Amino acid sequence: MGAALKSVEVRDPWDIEGTLARNDALPPSALTAIDNALHDLAARRLGVPVYRLLGLGRPEPVSAYTLGIADRETTVAGAKRLREHPILKVKVGGWEDIETLRAVREGSEAELWVDANEAFSPEEAVEVVAELREIGVAMIEQPVPASAGPEALRVAKEAALPVPVISDESSIAARDVPRLAGCVSGVNVKLAKCGGIRRALEMVHTARAHGMLVMLGCMVETSLGISAAAQISGLFDFVDLDGAMLLADDPFQGPVYENGRILLSEEPGLGVEPR
Repeated sequence: MGAALKSVEVRDPWDIEGTLARNDALPPSALTAIDNALHDLAARRLGVPVYRLLGLGRPEPVSAYTLGIADRETTVAGAKRLREHPILKVKVGGWEDIETLRAVREGSEAELWVDANEAFSPEEAVEVVAELREIGVAMIEQPVPASAGPEALRVAKEAALPVPVISDESSIAARDVPRLAGCVSGVNVKLAKCGGIRRALEMVHTARAHGMLVMLGCMVETSLGISAAAQISGLFDFVDLDGAMLLADDPFQGPVYENGRILLSEEPGLGVEPR
């Protein structure tokens, strides 16, 4: 990353589009850092939060909180501990995790999302998503491998109806979206994977043009990355920005996290400062 950033070309910090185009060969994470920094700089100079710079209303996202794959007792206990969170996203990787999810459903009033992370073959996925539909989940994310292609997603989507199926690993950038139209209900957008705020907006507009839902996701990130994503969260149907909530020692401060709700700072820029 350090070597890559030494070669960054910034001629005019106000020309965000041009700067991103000139540095397009950089890894997406590096491009995201540049994108976030330039949006932060421009908004600070104008004295407004980034969402104002983008012409958006103040976002007040409620994020899902993720429960990783674990044994049934651990997962159910985690759901009980997070009972104040209105949305829980549960990761699954096999049939035993489906049974764990059923136990979570019986003991939690939260809305449940499921992230399969490509865990099931196209043949398995049809039965899995039907089972998840019966359990009463509100969304299913990437049930089949991206390598299986759009058709496998389409079959899973039809088996899951009316529960939406959202692609993640199958949709990294805006160019991936059109081929998924009709095969998934929507796409997951992650700034760190697509290249920042500007590239995320490209994905949103492309998906909307194809009549698709959009989900805003994240990696395990600091409040700096989460704040950047949260600036555009008002454009999304599903918000999964719990990355900083999972950190024991967040090196940045700015957003406040209250039982899944993300309260952004009203300070100019991204509203984030080092601790």
